[in-house]
Amino acid sequence: QGPFGQGGVDRARPRRAKKYSDDIALPPPPQPTRAMTTSLVVKNTFICAIGGEDPSPLSCRMRKAWTETTASRCANDEVVAPSAWTEGCGVSAAPVAPVCERVCLEDGAQDLRRAIAAGGRAVALNVLEELAGHICQVAMSLHGGPVLEDIVGLVAAGEAAPITRELLSQADRIGTNAHSAAVLCRLLEHASNEVQVEVLFDAMLASDVAVLCCHKFGYEVAVSIMSNGAARHQRAVAVAMFADEQRFARHRFASAVMVHALLFHPVAECDELASRFLLGNPSLAALACHKFGRAVVRSLLDDARFKPQAVGLLVAAGKKVAKDKFGRVLLEEAGLAPEGGVSAAASLVIAGA
Repeated sequence: QGPFGQGGVDRARPRRAKKYSDDIALPPPPQPTRAMTTSLVVKNTFICAIGGEDPSPLSCRMRKAWTETTASRCANDEVVAPSAWTEGCGVSAAPVAPVCERVCLEDGAQDLRRAIAAGGRAVALNVLEELAGHICQVAMSLHGGPVLEDIVGLVAAGEAAPITRELLSQADRIGTNAHSAAVLCRLLEHASNEVQVEVLFDAMLASDVAVLCCHKFGYEVAVSIMSNGAARHQRAVAVAMFADEQRFARHRFASAVMVHALLFHPVAECDELASRFLLGNPSLAALACHKFGRAVVRSLLDDARFKPQAVGLLVAAGKKVAKDKFGRVLLEEAGLAPEGGVSAAASLVIAGA
């Protein structure tokens, strides 16, 4: 035995491995590469290198949404004007008549309004004739709606019948549209007694009237109905608020409808609506402390028939109402809340009534 054990081999030190084994093939030498020229092009929002690889295969899937406009040559063959594509009355978008194209654009609508103001009724009737078949899309457009309002204000009540006939096809939508709602208000102001107008509002109020009263644009139509509409339409709006008068009185938009109903009370249902707030319960005092409900209480105070009872209910809950920021303002406006609390003027008002 040697110093390193049997056979004289140091078994603690491993043998060094060979660099390459005899049965392993060496890697092939690198082949010379051909220089490739590349160029950069921007595709959508990606930077792609082309020339060094095959182009991507065409996708068979649906393409992304994109806006398509067609160009039409003007008379001088130098100015190119894009054709307007707008949403039609229940049909797919299609190119429209030249006047309808102008009325849907800001500059064109302003030119038409100036022409109508200068030419009066004759020009208004000519424009209305050109817009035949496209009244719905014009009424619900940003720039076309005011043009129709000008036309309704100039023509005779019966001459606005083409507008109401075409709007009837979209009676379920025009009441809550930001632009057509104003056209409906103008129709009520200038042609509320026309049969076509009444038929239009019959169809519009056939759906949920409460939704119309609570809509941020539809409530303006409901207010106009209370001011200028037919009696049966006013009755339909008033009855719709019977479902929950306290909720509607506190609603941002429906409260305005209720105020007009209590101020004008065109039908008996409006008086019944007012009596529901004067039942002796603390609901009127709570309503006076609400941001929008106080307008309803103010309308009751402005009516001589309901003022005595309304004042009595406010005096009974005077301390509670005076602690609220909205209620105190209402009491001060009614002369019921000086610095010392509920004034003695309240009892004088009641006694005088």
